[in-house]
Amino acid sequence: MTKIRQPRFKMGAILSRVHRFIYVLLNGRFVSRRGSAQFLLLTTEGRRSHRMKTVPLLYLLHNRSPSVIASKGGSPKAPDWLLNIRAEPKVRVQIGGVRQDGTARIASDEEREELWPRFLECYSGYAAYQARTSRRFPIVIITQPDD
Repeated sequence: MTKIRQPRFKMGAILSRVHRFIYVLLNGRFVSRRGSAQFLLLTTEGRRSHRMKTVPLLYLLHNRSPSVIASKGGSPKAPDWLLNIRAEPKVRVQIGGVRQDGTARIASDEEREELWPRFLECYSGYAAYQARTSRRFPIVIITQPDD
C-alpha cells in the first residue's frame, strides 16, 4: 500500500533541506536569524543508517546551552532527529559559522515549563502545531563540553 504524506509535512521537509543547504553554503551568514528567531544546524547519527543527518532548527539559549523543540510541524510522529538522539545523544551543533560537539538531553518538566512560553514568544506557530496533535513536544537541551 502506498503511503500518502500530508502536503504540509512534505513542504516542511523540502523547506528544511533548502534552509540547510543555504546555511551550509553561506556558513550561517544571513540565514541564522529571521526576525527574533535564531537557527542552528543540528547533526545527529542516524539510528539505523549510522549516517550523519543535519537539520536546521529554531533555538533558544537556556543557561548558555542551545535548546530546540521537537515539533515536526505538529505531526503526530516525533521527528527523526529526536529518535536519533534518543539512540545516541552525541551531536554536533553549528550556530552561524561556529561548530561544536555536544550532548543532547530531554528537558526536565520544570525546564520545559520555563522554555515552552519562550518558544511561543519566539514563534507563535508552535501553539498551532501543538493543537494538531496530542503528542507533547519534547524540548531538547544541548550541553557542550565547556558547560
